[in-house]
Amino acid sequence: MPPMTEVELKFQVPATARRAVEAAVERGASRRTHLQAIYFDTPDRRLAAAGIALRLRREGRQWVQTAKAAGADTMQRLEHNVPLTGALAVPAGTLPGADWQR
Repeated sequence: MPPMTEVELKFQVPATARRAVEAAVERGASRRTHLQAIYFDTPDRRLAAAGIALRLRREGRQWVQTAKAAGADTMQRLEHNVPLTGALAVPAGTLPGADWQR
């Protein structure tokens, strides 16, 4: 699967306009998905120092491993996703409140 470029947009909506924005979103097609994520780094935080994020995320019933790194500008990040197949061995008792290095 080729790397993707993630483009993230954030908007600041004045309190007086929020209801109108919510109503517009409600008219469109949308769905909710429960996401659960675990982030990883080395003990000396080398990934964070390099601007890299590594995570496992459960999207519904599917686990996906993702690596993210800086992109061309502040609005873009490189993203590589790999769906994991088969059983994922997550140690018992680690979700939520995992005591793993983050």
